[in-house]
Amino acid sequence: MRTGVLATVACVVAAGIGLGTGYLFWGWPVNWYARDVTTLPPSPANDLIRKGHALIVDTATHIGKSAVDPQKRYAGNDLACVNCHLNAGLKPFGAPFVSTFGTFPTMVDDQAITLKERINGCMIRSMNGKELPEDSPEMQALIAYIKFLGKGTPEGVRVPGMGLFPIADPPLAADVTRGEKVYADLCTRCHKDDGQGELNKSPRLGYAIPPLWGDASFNEAAGMAKLAYAAAYLRTNMPFGVRYQDPVLSVQQAWDVAAYMLSKPRPPAPVRMF
Repeated sequence: MRTGVLATVACVVAAGIGLGTGYLFWGWPVNWYARDVTTLPPSPANDLIRKGHALIVDTATHIGKSAVDPQKRYAGNDLACVNCHLNAGLKPFGAPFVSTFGTFPTMVDDQAITLKERINGCMIRSMNGKELPEDSPEMQALIAYIKFLGKGTPEGVRVPGMGLFPIADPPLAADVTRGEKVYADLCTRCHKDDGQGELNKSPRLGYAIPPLWGDASFNEAAGMAKLAYAAAYLRTNMPFGVRYQDPVLSVQQAWDVAAYMLSKPRPPAPVRMF
């Protein structure tokens, strides 16, 4: 398991597990996941998109707990959005951003929320921090990047690969003891025995491999703190580098190792979500 296990609900818009089912059968007439900010020509608008990309992949430097500018320390940890939203939001079934802009506002728990509110939900839960001001340069940059990833996609429709790949119920109830063995066999190489991952080499801030539990991880309100969400994410994204077409973990192993990860302590859920 490597850079992706974080939970952001992961950081911005990871939709419900079961919602992915219908998309599997639509085919892939367009590769919506082939976007590259480095090919954008110079312009103020494109500079904002590139800034949004930088916030996603190097979150700790810009808005993390240890950010260079103390006034920009909005997150309560030094995780990065890319820890959960793999390939900067461009990996199919890796909590991607491709259809995100065109599907907001959306309903969550019978309440309409905006994309800015959803981003701030991530800041509070997965990043265990505080809201970005809605008119801040950082919020504007994140919105610009997410909008760029969705350019040309069908309005109001989630393209194939969005959300998480659906996972079946486990043959047996998820078990922490079995999950501990799966973790020891397949996860400790990256996330270490203590689950604390690996810091980036100085002077870069943040984690090369994110912590899965403890004070530096996502809090109890994050999407990844939900067993079914974590199991679905792990099944087709971990160990790092696997594709949804060729999972390494069995369905049972995914549920078990998710149960083990979530049995560990982490920051409590915040009192106020939005």
